Amino acid sequence: MKAVVYTKTGGLEVVKQQSVETPLPGDDQVLIEVKACALNVSDYQRFQTKNSKIPISTSLTNKMMGYIGKPLGAEISGIVVKAGRNVTHVKKGDAVFGKTAGSAPAGGLAELALMDKDRVCKKPENFSFEEAATVSISFETALGAVRKANIKSGQKVMIYGASGGVGLYAVQLAKAAGAEVTGVCSTRNTELAKTAGCDKVIDYKKQDFTQSDLKYDVIIGVNGCNPMKQYKSIMKENGIFVGVGNMSQAMKALMASFTSRNFTYYAGAFTKQEDYLQYAKELAETGKLHTYIDKVYSVNETVDAIQYLLTSHASGKVVIKTEF
Repeated sequence: MKAVVYTKTGGLEVVKQQSVETPLPGDDQVLIEVKACALNVSDYQRFQTKNSKIPISTSLTNKMMGYIGKPLGAEISGIVVKAGRNVTHVKKGDAVFGKTAGSAPAGGLAELALMDKDRVCKKPENFSFEEAATVSISFETALGAVRKANIKSGQKVMIYGASGGVGLYAVQLAKAAGAEVTGVCSTRNTELAKTAGCDKVIDYKKQDFTQSDLKYDVIIGVNGCNPMKQYKSIMKENGIFVGVGNMSQAMKALMASFTSRNFTYYAGAFTKQEDYLQYAKELAETGKLHTYIDKVYSVNETVDAIQYLLTSHASGKVVIKTEF
């Protein structure tokens, strides 16, 4: 079968369309014909450079996670081709969405892909394949952060990075919990953040978000690489900060947690949320969950799609239609 493969550590020139072996589903897996694949941070972060060189830490991560030689992509949607004997909630012919199989999900940018039974769910009837592909990792990460913060009705919540793939879902989930939400994003995305449900939007390019008149019960920082003291200045006495995303955010929140119980970090890629796909499906079909797609590319434009994510501040998700 055809696939878009990360052949070795390097720049975008290492991304190649190749023939690879067709995967076979185990008893607890399904094989799907992939219709769409949404790119996420692991698909483009490995191409970020320092002084035109790939950092050594990236090379080590690629080897440890087993990315080299595998197709890119982990958030997918498609049609079930074959289901393992222990899979009962989906069957051949079902339209589904979720994550690719494995502890380090990858392999979605291919004609066919494997999904573990607890990472696959029937697609929301009102979502296209492109929309459904944007949900799994980004929604699960946002849901984990919202649950970690234990957001309650009536609370004042700030979401830094409200217009990205995770942030847009965090806004919707916080609103579904009954919170009053302030989003922080750049100028070009303020209207998008409002559309997602923010009651108030702060444009960080024009306004210092720490000069807010409000004090917040919860602040969720999605890849917001700011000093923790800046967040603390606008938190209520018993407020909580949940950092989500990159290693810089993780280390800052971790260090702050040694001196204050109010700071914590949520690693979405490694923390599973039970039944999150079914929950997303229910929210979608009742009109309480919406997707926001910035651009849709063909599979032959995968390099262009990654380049766009590397050089632009995407408004929502970038999706690849897997028509080889």
